[in-house]
Amino acid sequence: MKRNILLIILLFFTLAFPQSKHKKKDKVTFSGKAEIGVDFRAADELSGRIINDSRLNQTGAIETELKIFPADSVELEFDLEFDHRFTDLNLKKLFVRYNFDNSNARFGFMEKMFSLEEIKRENLFIKKSMLHNILEDFYLLSRDFTIQYRYNFPSNTLIGGFAADGSARTFVNLTLLNEHYEKTRFVIAGMYENYAEKNRKFGERESAFFANFGVEFSSRITGFELEGIWGKNVEKYGFITNTSTPSLGYLPYNERENIGFWGLRFQESFPIEVQWKHLKKITPLYEVSYFNDSFTVKNAYWQARSGMNLSLAEKDRLQWRTNWDMIMTVNNQESSSLQIISQRVLTAFVVTW
Repeated sequence: MKRNILLIILLFFTLAFPQSKHKKKDKVTFSGKAEIGVDFRAADELSGRIINDSRLNQTGAIETELKIFPADSVELEFDLEFDHRFTDLNLKKLFVRYNFDNSNARFGFMEKMFSLEEIKRENLFIKKSMLHNILEDFYLLSRDFTIQYRYNFPSNTLIGGFAADGSARTFVNLTLLNEHYEKTRFVIAGMYENYAEKNRKFGERESAFFANFGVEFSSRITGFELEGIWGKNVEKYGFITNTSTPSLGYLPYNERENIGFWGLRFQESFPIEVQWKHLKKITPLYEVSYFNDSFTVKNAYWQARSGMNLSLAEKDRLQWRTNWDMIMTVNNQESSSLQIISQRVLTAFVVTW
């Protein structure tokens, strides 16, 4: 309901500016991405090393982005994502942007600018990392009603935002993107949350703080990302969910309120330009992630991923990606030896336009 109301408001806002029909056609851009592939999931925690039938594990998504420029300095962005059965519709963003000389203001439905993995335009892996899923489960990356302002300095961009969801939770975030050094970008983000804690008297509210830092480097022979998160989960439950494969279930790691957490993620890739007739680039890559809700080893989770991306067209517009993903833990184990609790192999074709 609230998305329908927002859509009406944004359409009214854009139609309020006088324009000619010819000008409308010239000021519309359309882009998107399609993905189709297979997700092999290991059964029974690899006890029997059984690989499920691939016909039951099809993956796919179609994302469309539409930008409309109804008047000078005004832009309307609309982004939808469907799953491969067209049964799951995900509204990724819907907002109006007004451009000033060195800044812009946005109002609508969008994600919070908090995580480096979320800010990146293109992710090399088919699915996002374990840390990203955790932040989504904590509602820190959920898409809410947001007012956002960006100011562009010569080598920096400062982003401030205010967001609210339907459960009386409000967020204020501040993000600094630094691109002073060639081929390197730094991201520093902080977020404040104000919420009504469960089982408290009406009107009593609490606060929580979160921090994120990231470094992104790219060159012709290698590229890497380093990201760290820190904060406190205010919810009663916490899960490492696998939203793309619900049958895999979730990994519960704590059922206490107000637990502190921290995590690290490192990714490195090695693009190799070949410029053959039907193969333009080969990109081996790997990633390791760590998450903990305390300082004891038995509450920690590790994720290791590797992959190979083959670019079959210029500017990576057609890719064949294959990833191997494994999550390990020693949680609830009497010994400190690692236990594999999730392993999967994904392969998919990705097309962008």
